Amino acid sequence: MKKASLYIDTSVLGGLFDIADAERIKKAESLIRLIKDGLYEGFISFLTLEEILKAPHEIQEKLKSAITEAGLKILEETEECIELSDVYVNDEVIPAKYRNDARHIAIGVYHEVDFIVSWNYRHMVNITVRRVINSINLRMGYKPIEIISPEEVVEYEEMEI
Repeated sequence: MKKASLYIDTSVLGGLFDIADAERIKKAESLIRLIKDGLYEGFISFLTLEEILKAPHEIQEKLKSAITEAGLKILEETEECIELSDVYVNDEVIPAKYRNDARHIAIGVYHEVDFIVSWNYRHMVNITVRRVINSINLRMGYKPIEIISPEEVVEYEEMEI
């Protein structure tokens, strides 16, 4: 059976170091462990790496280590990704100020990952955004995408069935 693929955005990786929220650290660590243990196939993009470079140096090194240890694969941002992210912004589903959020979504959509995982509830993980994004995806010839929180992945795996 094919493993579900997860595109992990920068907010989730940043959660590994969220000293203000111990529960967020725990959820991020659990998600990374599930990928490392082979339950899911994990992806990031060069955009994620660009955003990591804005973090303090000691955090950058820890994030790079976490990415390597988990075996996260890096997806390319193609011209088609850029065009799709432009549509998300031009159709005003993602504000231009937050273009990188649109870029993360477009990369995941273009590469047909099963889920985009984020803690960005304002511009990504919310029902209105998901509906409009998927409407655009279908209009542009792409498959719908699920945009979910780390809790949705981790808590499902922790359930006893």
